[in-house]
Amino acid sequence: MAQASFAQTLNLDFPKLSGDTAWIYSFAGSRVDSFNVTLSDKGKAGIDFPKKGYRGMAYLYIPQKGGGEFIIAEPALRITCPDEQFNSGMLQFPQSAENVYLRRIFQRRAYLLSQQEWLKAGEMYVENREDKVFSTSLNTLLKENEKAIRQLDDSVRTSPLYAARFMELMLFMQRLYGSVRNPADTAQQKVLQNEVQYKLDINALYTSGNLWTDVHTYYPGVFVGASGDSVQEAYAASIGKTMIRLQEPVLTAFLSTAVTTCERTNRQKAGEMLLQHFLMTYPTLSITDPKLKRILGAYSINTGSPAPALVGLEKPLSQAAVLIFFDSDCDHCRHELDWLTEHFAELTAKGYRIISIAADTEADNYRQTAVVFPWDKADRLCDFKGFDGANFKNYGIIGTPTIFIVDKNGVISGKYAKMDEVFGM
Repeated sequence: MAQASFAQTLNLDFPKLSGDTAWIYSFAGSRVDSFNVTLSDKGKAGIDFPKKGYRGMAYLYIPQKGGGEFIIAEPALRITCPDEQFNSGMLQFPQSAENVYLRRIFQRRAYLLSQQEWLKAGEMYVENREDKVFSTSLNTLLKENEKAIRQLDDSVRTSPLYAARFMELMLFMQRLYGSVRNPADTAQQKVLQNEVQYKLDINALYTSGNLWTDVHTYYPGVFVGASGDSVQEAYAASIGKTMIRLQEPVLTAFLSTAVTTCERTNRQKAGEMLLQHFLMTYPTLSITDPKLKRILGAYSINTGSPAPALVGLEKPLSQAAVLIFFDSDCDHCRHELDWLTEHFAELTAKGYRIISIAADTEADNYRQTAVVFPWDKADRLCDFKGFDGANFKNYGIIGTPTIFIVDKNGVISGKYAKMDEVFGM
């Protein structure tokens, strides 16, 4: 992603917050970066923003005092608030074209949409009445309202500000969410697919914060069809087309999040197609993103691969086994663990050994979850290192739950997200 190399400074001015610590968060795809600064006895601080040429959303947080979202896209930005407690709407940005524009455009659009809703309600009221003068006036007002919305959208499209790009992303997300809720609208699905592949500003999305994850989460929902395989193939093809116009570091971040989405939504075929496409298209690309490295490692550990040895396992595998990687705070994980607990006797009767590997980092949280497991205590593994634990790295785990079926020869015979896909009990 090409960026200007200009330095950026932030000047904080919170006169009632003497000595408080201010945290600044910025975004790079699904990654969140942060740093902090201590306000002076007058509530001031001047800092150099560590990312030169950053254009995107950021978040300011002062513990016990408040927080708020804003844009960093200018060489200098002053953030101030005269109150002790604050939220996004109370923050002030003197001489910031970006933040002033963002606030103005949101307020203007909200006003026009509210006016439109009121006018349409009035239109329904007079639909069957004979007050022609009022009806004509109402129709005129509706046309003027529609014209004002079009003019506002045109001004957003032509604006060079990041605030305008963020507004476009917000509007796209609204359309995307609406389409997923109405799967019968195939025409709108095609429009959204075309927009992602050829028009949507992915560079702006990369630094948009939560919108990055939201778009990736909902985008698979605009691919529907009678065949699950054909739907996954269409989704993977669309992501591949989008990647063609991307550069580093957005390229690999986009792929990484798309594959993670596939893992979480049990679209394993689509994920494998994306990784295969990437390896064939970019064979010499130097990969620095640790998450993508893990994903590519997971790609090599699949059906037919020897199961890596489990660190911390007292008794080596010598029979068919179910390996479940989970996190105690994951609702989907708890559902699969409950399933294993309920069907434990049936599985062991079939010769399966159950081994659980936890991503927990808090001992009490893990023990409260694992204490009810019916399988051997020695087969309940947790090193309290989260996804950085050796087993999670060796198996390339990027999301939980992830379930492997290992045969009696120590070969992986399947990888799943749900137990009932394996045994159908």
